[in-house]
Amino acid sequence: MNNKEKEALHLAGEEQFEFPTDGGKVVVKLTDEVLTPFGGMVPFAAFLKNTGILEQLVDSCPLVRTSPNASKVRDVVTSFLITALCEGKRFSHVHRFREDPIIAQLFGLNKVVSDDTIRRFLRSVPEDRAQRWIEEVLRPLWGAIPDHFILDWDSTVLVRYGDQEGAVLGYNPEKRGRKSHHPLLAVVAGTRMCLGYRWRPGNAVSATEWKEAMESVLDTLGSRRPWLNRADMGFSSEEIMAWHENRVDAPKYLFKLKITSNVRRAFAKLSEKDWHGPANQGVMQVAQTKVKLHGWSKERRVIMARRALGSSQCLASDPMLWKEVAYEFEAYVTNLEEHEASDWQIIDLYRKRADTENVFDELKNQWGFCGFSSRYKQVTELSAKLMILTYNLWNLFLRLLKPEKHFEAISTRKWFLLIAARLVKSGRQKTLQIAVTQSWWEELKLGFQRLCDWIKATAPQLKIQNQKIADFSGMKQKSQPFTHQSLCPNCDF
Repeated sequence: MNNKEKEALHLAGEEQFEFPTDGGKVVVKLTDEVLTPFGGMVPFAAFLKNTGILEQLVDSCPLVRTSPNASKVRDVVTSFLITALCEGKRFSHVHRFREDPIIAQLFGLNKVVSDDTIRRFLRSVPEDRAQRWIEEVLRPLWGAIPDHFILDWDSTVLVRYGDQEGAVLGYNPEKRGRKSHHPLLAVVAGTRMCLGYRWRPGNAVSATEWKEAMESVLDTLGSRRPWLNRADMGFSSEEIMAWHENRVDAPKYLFKLKITSNVRRAFAKLSEKDWHGPANQGVMQVAQTKVKLHGWSKERRVIMARRALGSSQCLASDPMLWKEVAYEFEAYVTNLEEHEASDWQIIDLYRKRADTENVFDELKNQWGFCGFSSRYKQVTELSAKLMILTYNLWNLFLRLLKPEKHFEAISTRKWFLLIAARLVKSGRQKTLQIAVTQSWWEELKLGFQRLCDWIKATAPQLKIQNQKIADFSGMKQKSQPFTHQSLCPNCDF
């Protein structure tokens, strides 16, 4: 038997290659073991199953699939969810998971679909029912929100390239002259959860369609209400403030004011005795007054703040050196009464809004909020809502694994998703063997135990028999397994 005949007898899987490296000779060969770089998907798949969110998305989908060759709704929606979760920023990134041997098994899929299938599906959903579809599915998540919560509103510019519906010229600080979209978001303060989203064209201003977005949020919340709406100077318009003041069940509002000439005149009318606090350099002073600015229907409570940039004391050597003192100015308008929040508390309350900017940064740079766009408005809008749903689910999942504080996706994906693992089947038992260091395994065990306890406490088929479990779950329905106490035990709210 010659050498060629001997080589033909060997199976392809038995071939191996030897590579000399600085660490020694390494042999590379094919294996038939089921391996995956996404070993952390297993706990998340269990979490997702227990929430019932995926089943609700499939059952309530307004698009009826009639063709026997069409991909199932579950396959399409889950394929997108996995892509957004695992750092996908384009529809085409779904192909990363099509050859993974474990992903489809974990989520009960026939297969991971292609990017074209996802886009066609999103475009086919009836437009008049698409928004309600996602909002109804999101409803159970809001059980994790504290009872006394604040909504932080803000908008962001998403730069677009090519010909896309709704992408027009508008305010664009990053790429001047480039078309953009300008979506509006509402974030629950202290939780990093996105409660509201509204798609808008690039030429929209901050307050455009705010009332419609707010009505949609209130409809989703049902009987629950935020106690305060908080936003920057782009939202301090007469229309928005009048909405808060004229509606019976409306929350309070706190908005920052732009330092216009009329606001400066209001500053000038204040005497020195109206300012609270010492006038030292770099130290803030505050004052409050009633102001009716141009375009306002009535006087409103305005909190003013200033900080001296130079010394207010004349120098003995040259008393004419400091004729005027330069100040930094801030102004806020609110309908909170003085007994509800003092002037100092108003400023402190507004400054806590800064965390919202971190949410936008995380969504745009770590969750592909700028991606998943299409030439069709409906595809772009629906993909953004599904991406935000995935973002909210991941944040809730992390509350169980690492409850002490919020961690951004750029680090938690490496810790809890990208784990090399091997799936071993023995009869009906499936075992996932993960490759991590012993110290990290000790950390993972604590999180996995909290997740298992939460699943047991919220499973609908289990009868809650003791008060301890009842306090942990908060409810017995699978449609609402979230409570703020069980998911956010260390939250300040």
